[in-house]
Amino acid sequence: MFSLAAINWLAVIVGVVISNALGFLWYGPLFGKAWAKGLGKKMEDLQGSPSMYVVTVVASLVTMVVLAAAVAAFGSSTIVEGAVVGALLWFGIGATQSYVGATFEGRSMGVWQISALYNLVVFVVMGAVFAAW
Repeated sequence: MFSLAAINWLAVIVGVVISNALGFLWYGPLFGKAWAKGLGKKMEDLQGSPSMYVVTVVASLVTMVVLAAAVAAFGSSTIVEGAVVGALLWFGIGATQSYVGATFEGRSMGVWQISALYNLVVFVVMGAVFAAW
């Protein structure tokens, strides 16, 4: 039976840090200009407020807890098994729901792809970390 005690809470905190650091790089130097252009904005127009960063950290914490719980519930104990769980959750829930949202919101597929690939990387990497740690 699954229990929250099966979650490695230190790994969850590391996951929050990694996902936010990757987000800073992803939406900054790596793909920031393309993302902003897809939104019809300039990078200077997209400066976040402190409350936006608090929301991001809290959302990341929830995501990491759920991902860690899913990896434990599936009994994943290797890097590959954890990565597969992460990929399945991303594909079956994350990608599909964000794609529907992007479609109805009229966002460009380029913007959706940048965001979706960021989430895929986070889910796969952290799924692997949770299984191996």
